[in-house]
Amino acid sequence: MISIPASPYTFNSQHSFVKRYVNILMLFFPITAFVLAPSIPGTTIITVLAGLLFFVIPLSPLKEEKRLFYGDLTGFFCIIILLSISSQLINLVTNLKLTSDLKLINRQQFTVTFYRASHITQSLSLIAGFVIYGYVKYFSNNSVIDYIYWGLRLLCFYALYEFLLYAATGINGDFMVNRTVGYGDKSASLFQTFNLGGLSLMRLKGYTGEPSMFVFTVFPFWVITFALKRRFDMYLLLGCLLLTFSTTAYFFIILFMCYWFVYKRQLHILYYLGIAVVIVCLALQLNVFQHLADSLYNFIFGGKLEGNSVSSRDRGRSFENQIEFWSGLNGFSQFFGVGFGYVRSTDFFSTLLPNNGIAGFLIFTWFVLRNIWLKISVPILSTCYSLGLVIVYLIMMVSVPEFAYPSLWIFIAMGFVLQRKTDAVEYRNLLITDDKLKISAHKYAAHV
Repeated sequence: MISIPASPYTFNSQHSFVKRYVNILMLFFPITAFVLAPSIPGTTIITVLAGLLFFVIPLSPLKEEKRLFYGDLTGFFCIIILLSISSQLINLVTNLKLTSDLKLINRQQFTVTFYRASHITQSLSLIAGFVIYGYVKYFSNNSVIDYIYWGLRLLCFYALYEFLLYAATGINGDFMVNRTVGYGDKSASLFQTFNLGGLSLMRLKGYTGEPSMFVFTVFPFWVITFALKRRFDMYLLLGCLLLTFSTTAYFFIILFMCYWFVYKRQLHILYYLGIAVVIVCLALQLNVFQHLADSLYNFIFGGKLEGNSVSSRDRGRSFENQIEFWSGLNGFSQFFGVGFGYVRSTDFFSTLLPNNGIAGFLIFTWFVLRNIWLKISVPILSTCYSLGLVIVYLIMMVSVPEFAYPSLWIFIAMGFVLQRKTDAVEYRNLLITDDKLKISAHKYAAHV
């Protein structure tokens, strides 16, 4: 392993308790379906530990980091308070009425439209996510990336244990998940199985709760393994993504791999892959394999592409209902929304638009995608990180309404860690094997 001299900024604080604490937090960020207090859904391990750290930070000697952290936090609170007050005042003035078709987080208070309880609780989850983002951005050191991937490894190992145990015995081996959602105490863990050519298999989920949440958590970190040269993590995460049997995962895997081969000018690989796909498709037409191919296609693609699956119909109906409700609001409510945490659809777009309106959608989009223009000194790493941001944003908008998952906030903040880490020439050259690219990257960094 190459030893990289630390900058004075890092050297003076790398042994800080706060920085080591933040590193340890990364081991627990994928654990979202296990809570320390089952009666309080938000008490995941990372949330509780992050809350405890919040009271320690004022006592730490990291003056510059604290100043920047509290500056970001102040700006964040100004935005959410402004949106909250605006939406609630508009609700009072216009005498807002919630329709029965809406997927409300709290249906027990259907007639309440001014500062619903879910507005407060969901805002607390949003604050927790932003605080974790601030921790990684300002209080982590360069080794935090290793801890992040160890957290993902533990997730994958647990998910594979579940998958193999069910394949061998038919037993659900999940012993961690204890979180419940809704008012019917419904388990936050979605145990999904399907039949593949007579073999009963479960979809990988680990302790994220659902296969779609597993994809949302893992996918952006898998993308940047290509640039970070983390071969083991690349293949481990890819294998687990494939075993989710998620349409979203397969679509973006194909899309990213095509882009990667074109970017690396490895067009011959695409040619050989095309031949391999043709051969496999021909082989699957044989009677001995046809039932296997049909069941796999129908489960992953067929029902969803044709709109015949239950989940596709539910998603489509939910999307239409939320958008129809938003389009029927007055102009002020369309711009500011009815209040964060009121509505929860099956995708984040039709969740965000009624809740926070056009203003909230634009602010969230800016916050997630602004790091695309972050000056990371290694071009290939900058490209992969930007692609990861775009993909995780699209996954949220089309299939995952989970804004509070720590993986989102950590990945956004990870860009600043990569920027800081690639400022070291030795690490930058470690990621680039081609001498010409090393020279160009050096010029790129000097220009920046």
